[in-house]
Amino acid sequence: MLIVIEGCVGVGKSTVAKGLAAFRHSNLLLEEFEMNPFLRAFYRDPVENATETEFAFLLLHFHQLKGQTDTASRSEVISDFHLGKDLLYADLNLKEVRARRVFSELYELCLETAPPPALVIFLSASTDLVLSRIRGRERDFELEIDPGYYSAVNAAYEDFFKRYSGKKIRVPMDEWDFVKNPALYNRLAALVDGELNIK
Repeated sequence: MLIVIEGCVGVGKSTVAKGLAAFRHSNLLLEEFEMNPFLRAFYRDPVENATETEFAFLLLHFHQLKGQTDTASRSEVISDFHLGKDLLYADLNLKEVRARRVFSELYELCLETAPPPALVIFLSASTDLVLSRIRGRERDFELEIDPGYYSAVNAAYEDFFKRYSGKKIRVPMDEWDFVKNPALYNRLAALVDGELNIK
């Protein structure tokens, strides 16, 4: 079974995935975002470098998830990403019609064999909180881009979650601080069990 933690850049996906996986004694899958050789170039010039960045991320994510297919069929895997994010970012960043069409076709091909999430946990947050956390972790390349971009990503995630038809949970990160209050993992795990009908 695959449980996915999703949300805007900087919202706390990796932190929550690690904490929830430890609490539930689950397998953990973290996005290897730094494996994308085009990421820093994208942050310097998103328009010029969007195509190679988005295609590379889709294939990286697909490869990681495909590698978890057997594990997810036998036990619980908690991941801090899924392929849905790639379509979201492509819609935001790919301006050329042909590139978007080819990307959508590749996305559908990857989706056919990637393990589907049993549950998506959406970490929602105000853009102010997102920007504060991005500044706080001081990844130089993330600080190069216009803050308005993160606002657009955050809005796109809100829309994605509203339209998502599978099992889902929303966690309000402006109110839930897992670092200050680790007992929240117990609360989140109970919500997960309730949504998945696990006794």
